[in-house]
Amino acid sequence: NSNDRILNAITTSVMHHEIAESSRMLIQEHIPDAISKEEFTIENVTLLNFNYTNTADRYTGFFNSRTKVEVNHIHGTLENLNNIIFGYGDEMDNHFQELVDLNENELLKNSKSIKYLETDSYKKLLRFMEEGVFQVLLMGHSCGNSDRTLLNTIFEHKNCISIKPFCYNDKNGQDNYSELTRNIYRNFKDKTLFRDRVVDKSLCYTLDGHKLYKHNE
Repeated sequence: NSNDRILNAITTSVMHHEIAESSRMLIQEHIPDAISKEEFTIENVTLLNFNYTNTADRYTGFFNSRTKVEVNHIHGTLENLNNIIFGYGDEMDNHFQELVDLNENELLKNSKSIKYLETDSYKKLLRFMEEGVFQVLLMGHSCGNSDRTLLNTIFEHKNCISIKPFCYNDKNGQDNYSELTRNIYRNFKDKTLFRDRVVDKSLCYTLDGHKLYKHNE
């Protein structure tokens, strides 16, 4: 079954004040009437699934008929064990080039960048990003270093208009927005883009639909 709160989050229009300042001209180019509205709809959606279940597929039928929706199981699914991708995907690590220079192919056997070439999922993601503007909604991904190369490709893509993290509250009622944004920070080479594209805390929510507290509250 689908989760109503997640469904609401992924089918809601993009709010005008969530857009990165550097993306406003891009929005005008791709969706001319969006600038004059408080919110607008992007009618091309990819549910990029990083785990190995088919949970994301449950949500495809809830979008309006004008929206093109695709689920991309970037790391494969449990139904096809031959295509499952494990391993490490951080080519931005200072020591990664040292592994490359050792000229030992076995060391690169579980590099995600190389494993991505064994299916068409990565190329599908690239095609989606090139087709038009997109907003990233982060749900359940820690944005840790194991996917840093891929996340950098998404986060710094020219068509990315903003990145909106959905958080959770711990048993003491504290949200993890700060921790999550610190992880997101590591996925950026361009720190100016990081500050512009990540949606600020006052506009974010927990996965169960609660608005996060502002810093000064």
